[in-house]
Amino acid sequence: MLAFAGSIGNAAPAVGAAPKGDALAVASRVIKTNFPNCKNVKSAKRSADGSIRATCDNVDYLVFTVFNAKEGKTIELAMNCVASKRLLNVSC
Repeated sequence: MLAFAGSIGNAAPAVGAAPKGDALAVASRVIKTNFPNCKNVKSAKRSADGSIRATCDNVDYLVFTVFNAKEGKTIELAMNCVASKRLLNVSC
């Protein structure tokens, strides 16, 4: 499980593994949903924590999920590696 460096309100969101399935297929779907300008996910590798590191159009991304307790659902996210390091303190 990944840890959020910052918090939203009084509680940090629960950050977890990317959705199950083939890493390249999952990364392509999640990255293209979050970053519609992404045209070609070339590589994707699932890490031991379940997150996926992937590259699309020469930009590195972290793919993971966040549980939104307020809505009671899991959200699939992709974040470029610069932002994941700065906001989550997680390196790609």
